[in-house]
Amino acid sequence: MARKIDEDKLARIKQATMKTIVDVGIEKATIAMIAKNANVSGGYLYHLYTGKQALINELYLDKINSLNKELEFLIGLNQTSVASILQAFVQNRIVYAQNEPDGSKFFYQLLHNDNFVLNDELKENSVLLMKTIKTIGEQTGEIATNISLFQIQYHIIIYVVDYLHFKRKNFLGTEASVNIEVDYLVNNILTILKKDN
Repeated sequence: MARKIDEDKLARIKQATMKTIVDVGIEKATIAMIAKNANVSGGYLYHLYTGKQALINELYLDKINSLNKELEFLIGLNQTSVASILQAFVQNRIVYAQNEPDGSKFFYQLLHNDNFVLNDELKENSVLLMKTIKTIGEQTGEIATNISLFQIQYHIIIYVVDYLHFKRKNFLGTEASVNIEVDYLVNNILTILKKDN
C-alpha cells in the first residue's frame, strides 16, 4: 500500500526549495539544505523526488501551468481586448511579486536557467494561448500580423517578470520607489506588439 503524502510537509518542501534557491542559487542549493529548511529528513525528500532537478522541475512546471490557467481565465473574461487581458495579468504579477517575493524571485531564476524547459503538454497549451491572444490582437488592431507567437510569449511573460525583478532590485540604484505602473508596462508591451517588424 502506498504511503500517504503529508500535504503540510509537501508545502514546506516547496516553500523551502524556493527560499533556498533564492538565497544561495540553483547550483549551490542541495537536497540537504532544502530538507533542513523544510524541517524534513533528506530521506523523506528522496522518497518524493529523485533529486533536486526533479523537485525544481515540478515547481517550474507548476508555475508555468498556473500562469497558463490564469491567462486562459483572463481570455475567457475578455475576448475583445488584449489590453484588458494584459492589464489584469500584469497587475496579478505585481501582486504576486509583492505577496510572494521568494516565489517571484525563484521563477525569475528558473526562467534564466537553461536546465528548465517546458514539457510537450505545456508547450502546446502555451502555443494555443498565444495564438488566441494573437487572433484577438489582430482583430482589434492591437497586435501586428507579423508578430510571432514567441514575441507575444516573451513580452507578456518574460518582459514583465524581468521588469519586476530589476525594478525591485533597483539595478542601477536610481529608483526612488519600487512602485510599478501597470499602465506603463501594458503600454510598452502593446506598443511593441503593434509595430510591424
